[in-house]
Amino acid sequence: MASSFFSPKSTGTRLLTAICNLIIVNFLFLTTCIPIFTIGASITALYRITIAILAGDNPAVLRDYFKSFRDNFLKATALELLYAALLAFFGFEIYMVNTMMDPKYSWAQYPAYFFVAAIFASACYAFPLLAWFEETFKQILKNSLLIALSNIPVTIMFIVITGILLFLTYQFTVIMMSGLMFIGIAVIALFYSLFLKRIFEKFGANISFKEEEEK
Repeated sequence: MASSFFSPKSTGTRLLTAICNLIIVNFLFLTTCIPIFTIGASITALYRITIAILAGDNPAVLRDYFKSFRDNFLKATALELLYAALLAFFGFEIYMVNTMMDPKYSWAQYPAYFFVAAIFASACYAFPLLAWFEETFKQILKNSLLIALSNIPVTIMFIVITGILLFLTYQFTVIMMSGLMFIGIAVIALFYSLFLKRIFEKFGANISFKEEEEK
């Protein structure tokens, strides 16, 4: 029984391998996020690994993570800076309405909240798209918005779950941060990848490293 459980193709071995891969990619993600401006490339590489894990592709985590990080660095950084600038602009608008305008004009902040939600929705798909599709910067922005709109239930779920996680992190900082730093970020990305993989496969994504290795 024990030998069967630990055989290379057994469910137990695949599960343990997946857990180890998630711990490793979680560590790589946190490490490569340290310069801040590399967060976009780190998110892209993270989804490159988590979606491949779901496909049963058994990626070489260290090698494939840094290959995706390197290959997509410029586009991912540009995306990150664009989203950060837009969020800063609309965030400042919300701040101004709440602190410097008469309360009767509080309604003026609602369009800004709409754009913040749209930016986040686009970002949910843009970095994973970059990980699996060869597209121009303009195409990534366009397709991320189209996918967000054509998959409204999934998009809303991403927004709600992320909001809940941020709230829990604020309320239970030590516990949540401990879990996130160990394996939590990779687990969340893996859960989101369940939906992203299905969506991307509809668009013809080849969720595999095998063809690349044969080249």
